[in-house]
Amino acid sequence: PGPAAVAAITGMPEQQRREVIMQMVEGLAARLKANGRDPEGWQRLIRSWAVLGDTSKAEAALGEARKALSGDDKALGEINTFAKNLGLKS
Repeated sequence: PGPAAVAAITGMPEQQRREVIMQMVEGLAARLKANGRDPEGWQRLIRSWAVLGDTSKAEAALGEARKALSGDDKALGEINTFAKNLGLKS
C-alpha cells in the first residue's frame, strides 16, 4: 500500500487494522495462486505470515512457492535463502 493507505490503516482500531491486513495478505495469496511465477510476491507473502505470527502458513506458502517456481533455480535459491533467514524449517 502507498503512504496514504498506510496512514489510514495505522489510524484504525486494532481489530479493524488486523482485518484489513489479513484481507491484503489473503489477496496476495490468491494472486500468487493464480500466477505463482513471482518470487518477490512469494517473499512478501511468506514474510507477511511470519510477521503475523502464523509460522504454519508461512511454511505452507514456502512449499507452494517452491512448487510454483520449480525449474527456476535462481528463484528457488532466493526463496530458500529468504526462508532460512526468517528461520523457517520447511
